[in-house]
Amino acid sequence: MTDIFSIGLSGIRAYQQALSTVSSNIGNAENPNYVRRDLRLSELSTTSAINPYFIHQINFAGVDIDGVARSSDPFLEANVRLTGASLYGAETRARWMENTETALADTEHGVGARLAKLFAMGEELAGSPFSNILRNQFINDIDAAVSAINRTANDLANVSDQLISSAEQEVAAFNAALDNLATTNLALRVAADGTPKQAALLDQRDTALAVLSERMDVTTSFGDKGIANITYDGQSLVDIGEVNSLSVLAGADDSIGLVANAVNLTAPSRGSLAAMISSAATTIERRTELDDLAVQFAADLNGWQAAGETDGGGAGPPFLSAAGGAAALTMLTQDPSDLALAAPGGPANGNIANLPTLRGPAGVEQVWTNIIGAQAITTAAAQSENAAAATQHQAARDARDRLSSVDLDREAADLLRFQEAYNASARVIQVARETMQSILAIF
Repeated sequence: MTDIFSIGLSGIRAYQQALSTVSSNIGNAENPNYVRRDLRLSELSTTSAINPYFIHQINFAGVDIDGVARSSDPFLEANVRLTGASLYGAETRARWMENTETALADTEHGVGARLAKLFAMGEELAGSPFSNILRNQFINDIDAAVSAINRTANDLANVSDQLISSAEQEVAAFNAALDNLATTNLALRVAADGTPKQAALLDQRDTALAVLSERMDVTTSFGDKGIANITYDGQSLVDIGEVNSLSVLAGADDSIGLVANAVNLTAPSRGSLAAMISSAATTIERRTELDDLAVQFAADLNGWQAAGETDGGGAGPPFLSAAGGAAALTMLTQDPSDLALAAPGGPANGNIANLPTLRGPAGVEQVWTNIIGAQAITTAAAQSENAAAATQHQAARDARDRLSSVDLDREAADLLRFQEAYNASARVIQVARETMQSILAIF
């Protein structure tokens, strides 16, 4: 009779915990970092000796709890982290390439439009070289082109500064995830297997791993009890109770590097930090190209000036200085009388008529078109990569979620099933009690 009581009691305890597990699943149905739990139940049996010929007998003794199990597959989780790193990096790369393209500002007030207007005004001035209005307008157009180049250079420099600041924020998030993972590792060492606490810690571990992998392609290995160890480029970043944080190293040219343990790390190939490092390099390339354009623009215009003659009969003085690159491009004079419109010993418009020769295939307008075209191609490629990465990551998430996510229909069915099992166990105890009372009543 006591066995019947034990069977019922084991059932009540088991199905009470099963109901609690189902309730936890339902409560976390919208939590993206939660992995569905299952309570593993098995038949509880006992053995006993009954006679010399049949030494052992196995008897059913109720329900045994084998522990809480997470519906997780390490290969699916690793694939989600891998595709997530590619997606997060592609999104970051596309965003910063769009910012760089915006900074180039190829609009009606941009460098290309200002250069085109300057050369158009030069052709108009060639038809009326003595018009003070056209001369002043020509000077103003030169100044507008210089301002557009200055503004574009400053905007690109701002993009570089923002990239460095964003990289520092990403590294701060990365280091916080390292600290969380190290703390979780310590807790996992002492957590009992199959307990709800261990399942919650494993969820925390996977969340930290997702944050880390989204930022760079770290190497993850797992030890006993699910402890995660993180390394990158030969440097251990997380071990049990040990954290080696990253830091950003900004170069003099606004390039971005990573440092750990006072060692310069190889640039990652995936993740947001990889995208920021490559985006910084692309922005630096655009800035260098713009500096070269400014130097060429100054050299072309000054050379054109030197080939002409002012109204006073003197050589045309230089108009521009690009000693400090595009951001420091400045006009040396804005006096219309310094314009060398005439050819030496020739007609009054002899030199200004030669200005269109600066618009050839190697001219500054074509150089600007090449800069804009290169950036447009880079931005389009980043956007295409982002779209492809999003598709791959969604497929990986769908495959994982089919196993790990909470299905409310399934949980509702389990809830009803375990409620009935709980009621049945309670009924077993009730029947045992009534039977015992009936037996005792005989006496």
